[in-house]
Amino acid sequence: MIKNKASIGVDIGGTSVKIGLVGAEGKVLARDSFPTHEGGRHQSREDFLRLVSAAVDRLKKIASQKKRVIVGVGIGAPGPVDVERGFVYFFPNIPGWKNTPLKSILEKRLKLPARVDNDASALAWGEFVFGAGRGVKNIVVLTLGTGVGGGIILDGKLFHGHAFSAAEIGHLVIHENGPECACGNRGCLETFVGNGYFVKEAEKRLKSGQTSVLSRAGGKLTPHAIAKAAHAGDPFSIRLWEDTAEHLATALAGLANILNPERIILGGGLAQNGIILFGPLRRALAKKAFPIAARSVKVVPAALKLDAGVVGAAALLRG
Repeated sequence: MIKNKASIGVDIGGTSVKIGLVGAEGKVLARDSFPTHEGGRHQSREDFLRLVSAAVDRLKKIASQKKRVIVGVGIGAPGPVDVERGFVYFFPNIPGWKNTPLKSILEKRLKLPARVDNDASALAWGEFVFGAGRGVKNIVVLTLGTGVGGGIILDGKLFHGHAFSAAEIGHLVIHENGPECACGNRGCLETFVGNGYFVKEAEKRLKSGQTSVLSRAGGKLTPHAIAKAAHAGDPFSIRLWEDTAEHLATALAGLANILNPERIILGGGLAQNGIILFGPLRRALAKKAFPIAARSVKVVPAALKLDAGVVGAAALLRG
């Protein structure tokens, strides 16, 4: 895209759909959104398409005011996507989207070119084009949230795999006798570093009698509260972050050994806590990965923050 052009990014989340007008430089010029569910029910497929169309029309007007030409719409969709056809197989947490040709439907309604990809892959592409992956050709991106999403870029191209199901990094098994995962397997990375596990593990350790300033803090236990305690020097909290880093490093070492990426980029809630996570993670990765792979990879935080999903979806038009 040249400078006077822009694209629209649509990030479909479990609670809301975020839409943004994104300039060729990666800056969000205008935003819109609507809830994924309303009145106790999920938006129907037709409601979703109507609301997206209305938002796109509003952003078209803003683009015109800013003298920007819209080149297309990119959609980051949860769940498996046939990228070549823009075909959504299903949304894991949103009913009514089984086997939907989303690309062709939107192109007819919006009168604009459309690209559809998995939301984690779109986020990875955004980091590659505009964020912490700029200037390199091989990166792995993980989002550490309720679950663990992933995206892989090899030789400057998104890697989707034979059936478009690559980069399910959250379901790498790092302990075959570990906790049961929502996918039905045991010991997936997601069960060790997802937000839910992280808090439950802290609660379990506190109930077992381990001492911490968190025991006296009151209120809801959250990753942010545990990070704050760790930054303040609480040994219990520091150990919890170190153990989490060890689990994560096991998966990252495998990825580094197989793919030899230049950068591994971490986004999402847990990755917002700086040196408390990244310090022990880098040390553990240096021990666990093959020496050449360990020396040649940098583990860095994501750069796009809250706009990552929208910017990544919009960046699909550059792919």
